[in-house]
Amino acid sequence: MNGIRRGLILVGLTVAVVLGASVPASATFSEAVAVKTTISTTTVAAPGSVVGKLTCGTPSTMSATWVKSTSARVSGYLVSVYFSDGFVQTVQLGATATSWSAAIDPYYVTAYSIQYSLTTQTNYGWSKESPRTVAFQC
Repeated sequence: MNGIRRGLILVGLTVAVVLGASVPASATFSEAVAVKTTISTTTVAAPGSVVGKLTCGTPSTMSATWVKSTSARVSGYLVSVYFSDGFVQTVQLGATATSWSAAIDPYYVTAYSIQYSLTTQTNYGWSKESPRTVAFQC
């Protein structure tokens, strides 16, 4: 009895597949929708009013002050000291910093001039560097 049922089901499914395959497919779809997409981007502001200073002596002192960036989600600042021979010294600072200073051997600021810049860093990976200051040398 089960064998006959299975056979009839198999024959019925086979006939359905053959008939379904022989009927041509017909499908039409058409719809037009107008959508206006607006993408806004944000910018990162560099620190403002960057002022560099070099105090000559033994040891000499490099320093810089700045106004915090107006960008959202600032995670820190990167102070870059550019030496005239191409060397760049960087110092990572926190998000609330507005000044930095460090001692340096007088030889390096006598033999080379230096310039400062500040880079705003955000917690979403964007950054913006300020223009370099004027050059300083002892």
